[in-house]
Amino acid sequence: MNRPPTSSVGAGQPPSIPAVNPIAIFAATRWELQAVRRALATDRVATIGGVRCHIGQQGDRTYWLIQTGVGPAAAGTVAGKVLKAQAMSLVMSTGFACALVPAQVGDLIVGTEVSSVQAEGTWAMRNDRVLCDGAVRAGLLIVAQDAGLIARVGTVVSSGTVVCEAQEKRRLRRLTDAIGLDMESAAVAAVAQEQGLPMAIVRTVSDLVDEDLPLDFNLFLRP
Repeated sequence: MNRPPTSSVGAGQPPSIPAVNPIAIFAATRWELQAVRRALATDRVATIGGVRCHIGQQGDRTYWLIQTGVGPAAAGTVAGKVLKAQAMSLVMSTGFACALVPAQVGDLIVGTEVSSVQAEGTWAMRNDRVLCDGAVRAGLLIVAQDAGLIARVGTVVSSGTVVCEAQEKRRLRRLTDAIGLDMESAAVAAVAQEQGLPMAIVRTVSDLVDEDLPLDFNLFLRP
């Protein structure tokens, strides 16, 4: 799978967010978290419920960078531990995503809403839609434009497995009309909604809708 080396989060000034509470930024893997940390420096660590949270500040905004682990179960568990223990002003899901529309590796996926999908013989969309905050999205698009990055805006869907085959990606696109696919955003968004917190999704395209991945990455997710 192609792995873009950098993250757009923190490129330029972040969108205007009330600074009373920190911003929680969740990423699945250490590689994704490291990319965010290259853009947003951290200077201390807090541990909540066994979850390490890297904390930094830019201007008057404090942000917490948190690794969830891969998949919806891990993401929901970690997000729950953090968001139920620490007041936040915004929840953001970031990292890599599969493009479900024509795009290039390194383009941005900026979510308007997120739902989860499941495969039980055929793909089905679950009734768990969470809307993303419009004002934050507008700010993210300004940051992307200032950084010279191409941003695709639309629905994001989350699957419990890595979708490796191009035909399955295209099938998901037809079913959901989504522009991007990941594994964690819907689970993080569900916890954010429970806590009454605004949600944002900004991810970097790592694989393409017409691209078959060379390996079945689900093999690496097994215990």
